[in-house]
Amino acid sequence: MIHEIIEKNDFFHCYQHLYKLKCMSAIGAELLLRTEMGNPEFIFQLAREENKLFELDTKSIDRAFQTFFSQQEIVGLLFSNIFPSTILHPNFPSFVAYLLEHYPNLSKNVVFEIIETEKVDDEEKLKEKVQFLKKWGFQIAVDDVGKGWSSLCLIIELEPDFIKLDRYFSIDLANSAKKQKMIKLLLHFFEDTDTKMILEGIETSSDLRMAQSLGIHFCQGYLLSKPMPLIVV
Repeated sequence: MIHEIIEKNDFFHCYQHLYKLKCMSAIGAELLLRTEMGNPEFIFQLAREENKLFELDTKSIDRAFQTFFSQQEIVGLLFSNIFPSTILHPNFPSFVAYLLEHYPNLSKNVVFEIIETEKVDDEEKLKEKVQFLKKWGFQIAVDDVGKGWSSLCLIIELEPDFIKLDRYFSIDLANSAKKQKMIKLLLHFFEDTDTKMILEGIETSSDLRMAQSLGIHFCQGYLLSKPMPLIVV
């Protein structure tokens, strides 16, 4: 099934804007894979089980860029999910070279979001590969912080441009003193660095106001912007 999905391009993408909370202006958009066959996490899990994760991940990234650029120019940053195992794959440098050749100035605008739910066995090698991406001008985010494998130590080593807090932290944030305290601690932890915080999953005005009062840099969520499909032309 995964082989057919990859070969037939049996998936599409949406984009969802991210906002700077201080002035409520869009800073860019995230590209999101969608299929007619269920949750994207389920599809990627099937690809992993069939040893096709690198092929699906890179095909998704390439097709998302191709579709996006066929319709509009980049306004701000373009966030794209990527698995750690994709970055660590021996063919990844060739894939990056392909992207840079086919999409001029891509690296100036793209933020690769390292998906946190996939465990990394060789953290030092991942750091090396992340430095390779930074050398080419790409920015780095660690996605879904608080949900998966990452630790503060690894985040320190990767020195990402952004950390994206899992939507767990945004749910009922206005009424959760513990979540507010944790976010304050993280903001304090990164205040003397270049790492900025993005809070995902904002769905209520009260949680948005709390995020603003806490000093979170950027937010994403249905309250601000719903995912919109990219139509293949």
